[in-house]
Amino acid sequence: MLEIDGSHGEGGGQILRTALSLSSLSGTPFRIVNIRRGRRKPGLMPQHMAAVRAAQAISAATVEGAEHGSTVLAFTPHALSGGSFAFDIGTAGAVTLVLQTLIPPLLRADRPSRVLLSGGTHVPFSPSVNYLAEVFAPMLKRLGGELRLSIEAYGFYPRGGGRIRAEIIPARELRPLSFSAPDEPRRATVTGCSGVCRLPLSIAERQRTASLAALGAMPADSFPPPQIELLEAPGPGQGTFLFLRAETGNGLAGSTALGARGKRAETVGSEAADELCRHLATGAALDPHLADQLVPFLALSRGESDFTTSRITPHLLTNLWVAGLFLPLRVRVAGEEGGAGRVTITPC
Repeated sequence: MLEIDGSHGEGGGQILRTALSLSSLSGTPFRIVNIRRGRRKPGLMPQHMAAVRAAQAISAATVEGAEHGSTVLAFTPHALSGGSFAFDIGTAGAVTLVLQTLIPPLLRADRPSRVLLSGGTHVPFSPSVNYLAEVFAPMLKRLGGELRLSIEAYGFYPRGGGRIRAEIIPARELRPLSFSAPDEPRRATVTGCSGVCRLPLSIAERQRTASLAALGAMPADSFPPPQIELLEAPGPGQGTFLFLRAETGNGLAGSTALGARGKRAETVGSEAADELCRHLATGAALDPHLADQLVPFLALSRGESDFTTSRITPHLLTNLWVAGLFLPLRVRVAGEEGGAGRVTITPC
């Protein structure tokens, strides 16, 4: 049984989720200790428990230690199978993080899978469903995988109550990814949406105005006019968000900013735009979030992948480390954590 130290690197839930994913896929059992030791509240929280239950369901796994607050977990998968599944986190925990645990193994399942997930769709410290649907899913399709997503209800912190449906189509093999970055920013086509749930649409309008103003600070030849739609999102609780998507040749990037009580709509709009502009200014192929999210798929591909990213993050380094525990890989990272860099992933 593979032994994993959950305090490695950033010491967060990413280690557990990637381990669950690759264990379900490869059939390799593991035991993890020091789960989320780097967090203020260590151990398994509802979101992580949901990821464990989900991975257990698709792989008929035997699990020990799956209790709230547990810092030790043993996971032994027995038989991976696709099908129809439903998981309710029960809180505003991110449905996208649970789904990301399931996608790699279900791409190798015996049949298509349909997954209903309930919880938070737009919550802090996790990718929004918009990002998964409009940035991650199209890039996964370039690799040969297919993920179809729909949002039935939007869920914000602290109430949650969001609901999404995902369909994952098995892929016989995945293609590698390879592109380099120019030394200067590239022309980008920017689209997005500014949304509110159970709040005045005028807030979404203010978010959009601020975002367009921040995007306007980029060189005039970098953008055609951005197109940002207004959205009155269905859901049980109040919340706001602004999502942006940039397409640059073969590259995709995205950013999401969330509203909060006492946070000005103008701050939400400028946050999303500033994050996207910082990425585009580097000319890198992948934004920091996409770079770490693609690691398991590139580790499973039929060839060497080579890409640049605008920021080497702890999540990226953690995912590379965990992937190397389950799959034979050679990895090269050129650049310092926190700065732009190049990553090469070679499955062995």
